Amino acid sequence: MYEQKFDAINHPVRMRIFQLLYGNQLSIHQIADLLPDVPRPSLYRHVRKLQESGLIRVAAPRRINGIEERFYTSVEGLIDPAELEKPGGIEKFAAHVSTYGAVVAQALAQYVIRRGVPDLTNIAARDYIFYATEEEFTRLRKAIYALLQEMEQQPPAPGRTQRRMFVIAHPMLTTTMNQESEHGDVEPVS
Repeated sequence: MYEQKFDAINHPVRMRIFQLLYGNQLSIHQIADLLPDVPRPSLYRHVRKLQESGLIRVAAPRRINGIEERFYTSVEGLIDPAELEKPGGIEKFAAHVSTYGAVVAQALAQYVIRRGVPDLTNIAARDYIFYATEEEFTRLRKAIYALLQEMEQQPPAPGRTQRRMFVIAHPMLTTTMNQESEHGDVEPVS
């Protein structure tokens, strides 16, 4: 199932669909309106593949003018660390991170283009680089996640705009390489 999920989601259009459905219930027609660059026949194929892989599900079928219309939502799932040890697991995970990040950045770019003028009070794009022990980093990560989970529980209300915060945190490759070379494990990169 793990490989099928990576194969299903590691596609830019399917990733965009998955992200649109995260925390939302949308019909194919609504998805098509939000992704006007994706031809409808392709959209149906991508939705079917995501549903077959278990990444999205029908949240609520509704009858509209005698026709059943399905409203889809994404299914949240975590990656099993043991699966990364399977052949090709690391490469598929790396492709997943790359695709996901690119689609999030593309959504931000589309927001700016549609708006016409960057609304810098509504955009948070900042890269923080800092030193922290594992314990300090774990404490920081838990605090950020707790705040974001609290925000996710807020219902829609007048004055509230649906927002996205995409967080990536990782040890810097140059720092990791230098630390490993100090212990004789890896040669420094020049």
